[in-house]
Amino acid sequence: MKKTLITGLLVTAVSTSCFVPVSAYAKEGQTEVKTVYAQNVIAPNTLSNSIRMLGSQSPLIQAYGLVILQQPDIKVNAMSSLTNHQKFAKANVREWIDEYNPKLIDLNQEMMRYSTRFNSYYSKLYELAGKVNEDEQAKADFTSAYGKLQLQVQSIQESMEQDLLELNRFKTVLDKDSNNLSIKADEAIKTLQGSSGDIVKLREDIKRIQGEIQAELTNILNRPQEIIKGSINIGKQVFTITNQTAQTKTIDFVSIGTLSNEIVNAADSQTREAALRIQQKQKELLPLIQKLSQTESEATQITFVEDQVSSFTELIDRQISTLETLLTDWKVLNNNMIQIQTNIEEGTYTDSSLLQKHFNQLKKVSDEMNKQTNQFEDYVTNVEVH
Repeated sequence: MKKTLITGLLVTAVSTSCFVPVSAYAKEGQTEVKTVYAQNVIAPNTLSNSIRMLGSQSPLIQAYGLVILQQPDIKVNAMSSLTNHQKFAKANVREWIDEYNPKLIDLNQEMMRYSTRFNSYYSKLYELAGKVNEDEQAKADFTSAYGKLQLQVQSIQESMEQDLLELNRFKTVLDKDSNNLSIKADEAIKTLQGSSGDIVKLREDIKRIQGEIQAELTNILNRPQEIIKGSINIGKQVFTITNQTAQTKTIDFVSIGTLSNEIVNAADSQTREAALRIQQKQKELLPLIQKLSQTESEATQITFVEDQVSSFTELIDRQISTLETLLTDWKVLNNNMIQIQTNIEEGTYTDSSLLQKHFNQLKKVSDEMNKQTNQFEDYVTNVEVH
């Protein structure tokens, strides 16, 4: 199955009006002072971990998506509409897997290609940057090659903006469908026996532990020390329950089951500890599920489906927030590159070493981008979900 992308650039968003000309005029009767340029000013453009975060989010979103797809249909008497809302949730997951996850993977590839291209140009362009004030051919060659890099950055920004627009539209539908499913789930629970007592408390406890498991999984995937080659395994739980009226019924549902040995036995102690906490929470979960199933078997399925759809929706919201941060950072990068290009054309760089300095700052951004896009790819290829 296609893997997701799921990591962000955090840029200090400040004014991009770098290299602003400052004109000073003398008092009446005095000579006008020539225009000077603040050549040493450039908008800070440092990358944090947005691209990496997009990559780390991908396996977890995929895991919850696969759980939703594999979940048996809810069957509650006099509440057939709940099954319809479950089908809407499955359709949303398929749309994310088929449409939006591949687009984020493509976006990462675009950024990786830009970084590779920049680094291949760097040495020659750095040399040319030192000659722009004394050699017209060097200036022309630098401007031509640099312009190609800037156009590539502009193209990536446009792709990013379009992806974000489409994801936000998808999220609007996702929020509505998730909310409607929760409403129907609450209505269904109220029709079941004991909904005023044990069922409500058991549902709350199960949701709480499920949330804690998700938090631990997020911690494991976000560990900065290493990207572990391992897997998140989807498991099917089957219970044979004898209820209060002595009727026997088989209950089955799908959830995130186990983590691979590579994750459980990771070199990073905090990853190992998080994996052990997940195992402990899963042990705490089983008796609650059994008790809830003995009280009302349908309540177990409803609880798991509702919680998993809610978790998937929340993870998509985080993905969108990360992409928004990345776009903000990317705009600063693009604006800086345009400003440098403008200043070259207008002859602002009276000291070519300052152009080299600013070009070096772009190199640092490119190096960080290269690192994070490779990390993103490692998450997509190394962390399997099945």
